[in-house]
Amino acid sequence: MTNALHILAQQNTVQQQGGSLGVSIEIVGATLLACALLTATVLLLSRYKRRRDEMMVREWLARQRMQELCPDGWAARIMLYGDGAPLPDDAPTVGERNVCVEWTEYEHDAAGHTGVAVARRMWSRTITGALRGMLADRELDAELERIEKKVIQDTSEGGETGPPATGPHGTRGN
Repeated sequence: MTNALHILAQQNTVQQQGGSLGVSIEIVGATLLACALLTATVLLLSRYKRRRDEMMVREWLARQRMQELCPDGWAARIMLYGDGAPLPDDAPTVGERNVCVEWTEYEHDAAGHTGVAVARRMWSRTITGALRGMLADRELDAELERIEKKVIQDTSEGGETGPPATGPHGTRGN
């Protein structure tokens, strides 16, 4: 026990006069640097987690929206191409669009069989961009389908889809 006390007595630094703590500036500097690095690490990790969470939410919303737009089912495959990898023939040559999304919409026929209604391939620079492009493409298709149904409904009822080109009741407008 006396040996341990003797060692501790030799390790203790002599207190400085004038009210200082007796801790060297190197220890204080190292402690401050460690605190700063720890704070920076925590902030960066929380920012990364937040961004990752946002990407997962965007993916979940894209899946949900595609399910609404394709009630009979859909499938998508995202492929990433690295530098020097052989690309399909329809790959764009301009820019760095190395993300490909192939998506398929399915539909049921009167007999209940499932078949492919639409199959498309799109290119983008990012996975998020590919998902946005897939959604925009399907939303455009849905809007065109609504317009087509409206035109068919209007013409089947004997009406016209819009005003005649020559103006009301065949008279030319000025």
